[in-house]
Amino acid sequence: MEVQEKQRIADSLSFIDTLELTVPELRYVPPGMALQEEESAAVVAGSVVAFTDGLNGQQKSDVLNSTLLAQLAANKKYDRDEDPINWYKFYRSVLEQVGWVVPSFSFARLSVAGSRFTVDRAVIALLQAIATPGEVGVARAAIEALRRLPERDRRVVLFESNAHSDTLGNFQISACGVSQGDTVVMKIGAFHFRTTERVTRVLFFSFPRSSTQMQQARQTLTLNEDVYGQVREAVIRKLGDAANRSIDELEI
Repeated sequence: MEVQEKQRIADSLSFIDTLELTVPELRYVPPGMALQEEESAAVVAGSVVAFTDGLNGQQKSDVLNSTLLAQLAANKKYDRDEDPINWYKFYRSVLEQVGWVVPSFSFARLSVAGSRFTVDRAVIALLQAIATPGEVGVARAAIEALRRLPERDRRVVLFESNAHSDTLGNFQISACGVSQGDTVVMKIGAFHFRTTERVTRVLFFSFPRSSTQMQQARQTLTLNEDVYGQVREAVIRKLGDAANRSIDELEI
């Protein structure tokens, strides 16, 4: 390994070791996820992540753990609802440290017609601009799976409690696939908002257009698995039992 690459890995390990995480308290620990090589999805704190059938179990685990680490570290550094721009900057820096190639997030105001709107449609429209039909399909299936769950289901509580407070929010919806070179690719829709009404289930809530500021960004991220493979155990150690408390499977 070249000296420069060795130094990068050493820097990443040091960065992970010094991270502080804020993990929300939950009422019980979910069962372990089945990471078969098939279409699947999961709630990851304030994110929903959907996978095409091209990813193996290790790749799925790496995506879930790395994106959870980035969220929890950013939560500790910045208030995800009150200071979303700095939150996303740190979220991005954590992902980069563990091996993701992450272009900067460029947010723009969501423009919609009508007096009220729901975010689930905006998510799909956003992803359609950058994702394959298969990736859009699993993202849509994950959103529909979340919609069907009852209000008190643990996965609903997990996502909603992380994705927003009463009138502020910050959440991500991602679709993951693999490129022709078997590289993990994540198409992400990132959102943050401020509104005047108390939000319940954020993806399906009827937002008032005139008094809501909804910002959105879309981006394509790729994972350098050679880099991540050298920090994987450090990520797992840092997360501890946070992965069990903050990740839960969605059946799609």
